[in-house]
Amino acid sequence: MAKTLRRLGADENVVKLQKLLSSNGYFTDRLPTHGIFEDVTHENVVLFQQQHIDRDGVPLEADGIVGNKTWWALKHPSGDAQRNHFQTIIPDGLTTRRKQLLELIFEEHAKPVFEVPDGSNRSPQIDNYWGSTGVIGLPWCCAFVSWALFELLGNYPINGKHHLGVQNMWREARRLGLDTSDPKPGDIFIQIKESGKGHTGFIVSVSPDGKHIYTGEGNCGNRLKIGRRSVSSIHHYIDCLGDEQTMAFNHKDFDVTAVDAQGTR
Repeated sequence: MAKTLRRLGADENVVKLQKLLSSNGYFTDRLPTHGIFEDVTHENVVLFQQQHIDRDGVPLEADGIVGNKTWWALKHPSGDAQRNHFQTIIPDGLTTRRKQLLELIFEEHAKPVFEVPDGSNRSPQIDNYWGSTGVIGLPWCCAFVSWALFELLGNYPINGKHHLGVQNMWREARRLGLDTSDPKPGDIFIQIKESGKGHTGFIVSVSPDGKHIYTGEGNCGNRLKIGRRSVSSIHHYIDCLGDEQTMAFNHKDFDVTAVDAQGTR
């Protein structure tokens, strides 16, 4: 059984942890202090957990504690191990604009889009998500959201910006009154911690019991992923489409299927 690590625990296993995180595109701001589980390492563990699932396909708990489930994900950070194999379906009862957004997300997902080389935060498709910002090679979940909105609308609805960071995007959306408490397909979900590290993507379905959302999100398992998250793990939602979508849409689970060969990796 792998050793459980906690914050500020000096241990040779922390070196292993930091190397695994670094090889998967984390520590883009500062290099870690090897062997010390300090704040920067803790923040990157939390971000990694927000963006990966365990061996059972369940999103990791973003608590900054590196136990067996997180160790498994660190050793299986991408490819088939990080896929849920959901069959994508556009729920009934959505506005035309939301249907078009989901079609765009599913089209990108089917390409498929993943990092090349693994852990680089890059590929020809991923680099395209940064638009004209001049930025490439950084965590790209927020860049994908901005790109998709611009592709759909021809403009950037969150203060006219192609946002690069989750925290700033959320602050601008809240200031503009775009926050919502009712998650709907086409809305944006936000996960953010005290440190400002965060993750984002789109809602593509809501479970019939309302306890889970299905998501289309970039930089998750080093790819563009269709995933499933507990509503209790989401901190905020943004509705920036302004199309009067009601809650009277078909709340639908995505079936698990054997995905065709082009989706494997």
